[in-house]
Amino acid sequence: MNVSREEAQQDGRLEKLIDSRGLTIMARLATVGLLGLAILFALHEAAALVAPMAGAVVAGVVLSRIIDKAQARGVPAFVVATAFVLAMGACIALVANAISSRMASFTDQISVIASRLSQMASHILAPLQALKAQMAGAAAANQAPAAPSFDMAAVTGMLGGLTPALGGVLIFLATLFFFVAGKSDLRRKIVMAYGRRDSRLSALRILNGVEDALALYFGSATMVYGALGLATALACWAADLGPPALWGVFVFVACFIPFLGVVLVTAALLVAGLSTFSGVAAGLAPAVIYFLVHLVLENAVIPAIVGRRFEVNPFLVFLSIVFWTWMWGGIGAVIASPMLLIVKIIIEELRKPTAPELPT
Repeated sequence: MNVSREEAQQDGRLEKLIDSRGLTIMARLATVGLLGLAILFALHEAAALVAPMAGAVVAGVVLSRIIDKAQARGVPAFVVATAFVLAMGACIALVANAISSRMASFTDQISVIASRLSQMASHILAPLQALKAQMAGAAAANQAPAAPSFDMAAVTGMLGGLTPALGGVLIFLATLFFFVAGKSDLRRKIVMAYGRRDSRLSALRILNGVEDALALYFGSATMVYGALGLATALACWAADLGPPALWGVFVFVACFIPFLGVVLVTAALLVAGLSTFSGVAAGLAPAVIYFLVHLVLENAVIPAIVGRRFEVNPFLVFLSIVFWTWMWGGIGAVIASPMLLIVKIIIEELRKPTAPELPT
């Protein structure tokens, strides 16, 4: 009897201990969850400040190998950072100037497209209208469809957002400058922050893996997308669809946004084609050709160049785009794919059983 009582008491104490530990774990998980939600909310609210900084850091990581090669040849970090910022600022200024110069004729193009779409709808719906006229009377057949109108509020709203955009560009360039200038020192401090040797090896392996993977993937993608942008610019110049340089830059940048980028370019080419050519087939041709070429590049050319290592589940890519776009808008859409790739490379590097030796 005494033994059974002692066992019952031990079982009771064990159950209480398990319950208390379970409550402690649940409390910790709830605290971590609330802290994570608070951080996400803060990052979302501070998007105007954090998003350009995050974009600059991602751009700096992508350019890490070029930076390292320049510094290995004796170029000071300050000079490298200045060169990158000046080049990036010049590209942004050229694109902004091209876009602003085209805003004046944008409304005229929209009006022409609306008129032609109305005419196309009239031709397509003519048989149905004739049938309706026979059933409901001749009066209904004589009604012409109203031409769609264009509201200038969207354009004025876009122009009103140029001031915040300029602030974001300045934050991006400043962050890129300081990141590039201090990258080597920051990398060294991250590795040396770990006390144990194996932890330092893991940190070094992860940093090398992320930089190598991003350099390979985005270096190859930059060449492919640059060739596509150049080809699109030449085609738009030959077909008189608008400023070739603007089209080339637009295609090049949009290609880095999975799913959404091809939709934006296809829609823009559809608008340009319908506003330039009188025939329906000719107006649809630029958009259809670009969509097919982009499909071949994304599913055949780029995987053949970079290999299957960088393939990510399309559903995860879609979720990443939705999440980062909600967080930080357009910048979030651009960096969604690099962020997902960084997470993938980190997980792969952590799973590796061996680590490289630290450089002496």
